[in-house]
Amino acid sequence: MVSVLIVDDHAIVRQGYVRLISSDAALSVCAEAESAEQGYMAYVSKAPDVVITDLSMGGLSGMSLLQKIISRNKEAKVIICSMYDESSLVSAALNNGAMGFISKSSDPVHIVKAIHAVNSGEVYLSDELQTRQHENTPSKESEYIKRLSAKEFEIFKMLAEGKSIPECANTLNLSEKTINNYQTSIRTKLKVETPAALVHFAQRNGVIKSFQ
Repeated sequence: MVSVLIVDDHAIVRQGYVRLISSDAALSVCAEAESAEQGYMAYVSKAPDVVITDLSMGGLSGMSLLQKIISRNKEAKVIICSMYDESSLVSAALNNGAMGFISKSSDPVHIVKAIHAVNSGEVYLSDELQTRQHENTPSKESEYIKRLSAKEFEIFKMLAEGKSIPECANTLNLSEKTINNYQTSIRTKLKVETPAALVHFAQRNGVIKSFQ
């Protein structure tokens, strides 16, 4: 029996996953969590075979959860399931240790297929993402994003969403000086100089949704 931990801040999404996973006799849901923080605690206590997590949640993101889980166990099997599915984000997740990425617009059958695949040690992308990853020539900007660590990516996303340095520091339990240092490193790696340029960069690459 393959045990699965579900992490998503929307209860209706988690319920959908539970119904889908429970329809396969070889799979079972061992725990649910509505935040990255709760997700990590559940991972530590339940030791699931596979983790399914959203990328964008209140508080820490799925990318930070991925980083924490991989730091604890390099063999962990984590699947990202998100509406934010730009090629640069898929690449960033895979580079940070995810074994699967599914677009939330995909057929739900991909969830079960992905669980079985990653549990067997395979990397799994839903069909349209697989096609996109193969067809798209990496842009300079997507290559810049790959240079970010999981922590830098987390802070990049938070800053692009308009969070202040103090807010980032409070959410991540870091000092404001540390966040400022990360911000400098992020701007250098992404080759942007202003907060506005950072926001536009994030919008162009699907890290945050454009408001236009």
